Amino acid sequence: MQRGRGTMCLFSWCLGAVFMFVVITRASACPIPVFQYSLEYWSSDPYDVVVHYNGEFTDEQQVLVDRLREAAGGGSSGANIKLTWRDYSAATIAPAADRDLPGLEVRYPGVSGLRGTLWEGPLEHDAIEEMLHSPMRQEIAEKLLDRHAGVWILLESGNPDEDTEARRILEEELARLEETLKVPDPSEEYGIDFGEIYTDIRFSLLTLGRDDPEEQMFIRMLLGTEQDLEDYADRPMVFPIYGRGLILYALVGDGINPWTLAEAGAFLTGPCSCQVKASNPGTDILMSFDWKSQVERRSTYNVPDAPATGGFLDRMDEAEDRLRNE
Repeated sequence: MQRGRGTMCLFSWCLGAVFMFVVITRASACPIPVFQYSLEYWSSDPYDVVVHYNGEFTDEQQVLVDRLREAAGGGSSGANIKLTWRDYSAATIAPAADRDLPGLEVRYPGVSGLRGTLWEGPLEHDAIEEMLHSPMRQEIAEKLLDRHAGVWILLESGNPDEDTEARRILEEELARLEETLKVPDPSEEYGIDFGEIYTDIRFSLLTLGRDDPEEQMFIRMLLGTEQDLEDYADRPMVFPIYGRGLILYALVGDGINPWTLAEAGAFLTGPCSCQVKASNPGTDILMSFDWKSQVERRSTYNVPDAPATGGFLDRMDEAEDRLRNE
């Protein structure tokens, strides 16, 4: 986007310089393995759920709105979402002709860099529940909480031969990596107490069919994390997941091989080279799970927590908007 004022450009540059200085000075290398550090220290980025409506809600609709507010409020029934309200009764712009009112629009976290709409549809009970959770997302959360270094999702293509081969490679290679990957105890190497470091490597493999009726929202999330994944619907895909539900990236077709699996496994079990979450690969899954109360921080790293990059960038955008409107 073109910036119209020199003042705004200078302001943006100064804020960016301050941000980079803070990141560089506080993001020193950390010897705690990535899978443990990300689970214990990185909060899940929120998906933006836009509620499109026209004036007042009916009593039935208000129940659904309250459910969304409860989910956005965190706690045991919460999810990594934030709500945006778009009331067309007070807006100067009319809704699109094909938009349901009241309706929902789900977007990836702003810090992910993924633009566009993940899903949209009417404000309905089933749609809300499908958005917030599913059996496989719950299983992923439980395995990550149980300190599995990574959960590998095999999204089947529907081609039995290719899916069977992909699963064979995954089973053999993940078993080998569990035996060969080593996590050294940094307390011994550095002579500093880093708390309890997990050196036992465990990986999980879960298989997901593309036509699973309970996982359609989750499949949308997976396929939207990289451009053009929808174009490879006839190939099996693998998504390594770590931390509190971070999708590392996608491996597709012939990309599912011992070398790429070893590379991903080495990253997950290697030392966390940067404390700042946004400097590491991954896009969060939208899920209902109370990570804050469930995760026990067992490692110790006496460096101030890294700044919240998403919040900083949001505040920078808000400041720019104020300057633009002056």
